[in-house]
Amino acid sequence: MIAELLQPGMSGADLCDTGQALALHPGEDIHVARAAEKRRRDFALGRTCARAALASLGHGEAAIAIGEDGAPVWPQDILGSITHTSLYAAAVASEARRFAGLGIDAERVGGVTPKLWPRLFNAAEQAQLSGRADADVAATLLFSAKEAAFKAMRLRGALAFRDIAIDLGEGGFTAEHVGKRLSGRFAVAGNLVLTLAWL
Repeated sequence: MIAELLQPGMSGADLCDTGQALALHPGEDIHVARAAEKRRRDFALGRTCARAALASLGHGEAAIAIGEDGAPVWPQDILGSITHTSLYAAAVASEARRFAGLGIDAERVGGVTPKLWPRLFNAAEQAQLSGRADADVAATLLFSAKEAAFKAMRLRGALAFRDIAIDLGEGGFTAEHVGKRLSGRFAVAGNLVLTLAWL
């Protein structure tokens, strides 16, 4: 699914969880050694995708640790982003000289319920969603685009997330926050939404 979203200069990989064996780099395993099995599995899926994305950039053996802020720590001069949702994971990476930021997000349709809209979306966005027959897909797509933009812009906090303005188009979107503007692409397959943002 990720292949249709990648831009020149980006390397990406995705993986459906079929119960396959996954090996963590020792430098990654220490971060989830005491975690519950689901957390370990999600982490391993994401890191497997990240190492595959890094392989074409000459960093396939790198360990992707966890930084103090909880974000992945990429090799020097590399940008990247990892996402996972139920039974799916994806990652994107690039040389830092090519982009100022990258963000990827995957979501399953149905989790962004109308009860959550006031916390996630501004009044105009909620109004756009409220009359749509496909509101569950549209809300998931809007949330995912915001999440990818949030990662690409390296923002922090719920208020910053809510204040990201998304303009959805045919297969793509733009995002804006405090004068920063970025581009993005999305794909929907069944109940899975995948978004990729860059600046």
